[in-house]
Amino acid sequence: MKLRFSLRTVVFIFVVLVSFYVDAKKDKDKTDADPNVIYGIVDPDPVPEKPRPDHYTKALDKPRLRTNGGEGLHGFDISHYQGHINFDALAADPNAGYIYLKASEAATNKDNMYNTYYREARRVGFKVGSYHFFRGNYSAREQFENFRSVLKDKPQDLIPIIDVEVLARRVSIYQYMERLQELCRLVEKEFGRKPMIYTGQKFYNMHFAGTKFVGKYKFMIARYTDIEPELRNDDDFVIWQYTGHGSARGVRGHIDISMFVRGHTIHEIMF
Repeated sequence: MKLRFSLRTVVFIFVVLVSFYVDAKKDKDKTDADPNVIYGIVDPDPVPEKPRPDHYTKALDKPRLRTNGGEGLHGFDISHYQGHINFDALAADPNAGYIYLKASEAATNKDNMYNTYYREARRVGFKVGSYHFFRGNYSAREQFENFRSVLKDKPQDLIPIIDVEVLARRVSIYQYMERLQELCRLVEKEFGRKPMIYTGQKFYNMHFAGTKFVGKYKFMIARYTDIEPELRNDDDFVIWQYTGHGSARGVRGHIDISMFVRGHTIHEIMF
């Protein structure tokens, strides 16, 4: 009797384990088949932080930076994760001069704070540009139409940016770059200027260096240290995003901050 009970118990446990395995495999197969699952270097936006008290007391955070030098003008990249911003306080900082706003991502995603940020940034005198977060598993046409639909009736001070940070599952690097090039062509046709490409130092050196993009497009390069980005072949770039955890008056929580380098100035990216 005791032996039969033990065997039944073993069989029961075995059946349960097999059932769990089959369910887990189904979930894994479903994930592998999903073309929207992304290989990422970083997420498109930082995880939102708990808001700080609404005091707006800290000035623009400018670490001691080692750079070849530009005009020294600093700017911000902003998306809905920043929440409420006091643009009057932000614009009062003499070191701040331009803002890039997230407009869209992939084929359908639109930043729900774009209109508010655009209106306020222009009101206080910032030079304003907009960026689209590129996803390689959507067509260039879909992404362009999404981007254009957000900017449709809003004059731009600065050339658009295509934010390129992540690769897509089941999309070859060749197809990825072809879609990116097509998106850049569509943006240029619409706005009359080539867009600038934003990416990280590592991503640039792995995927852009030595390609047809070099010398054809301006680049904003992210490297979160006090040392200017080091690109293969000493390739040129216009703007260095030197922190993703900066602070500035008018902003609760962290903010991306960038600056012009290598003798470049804001006039090169203005309409």
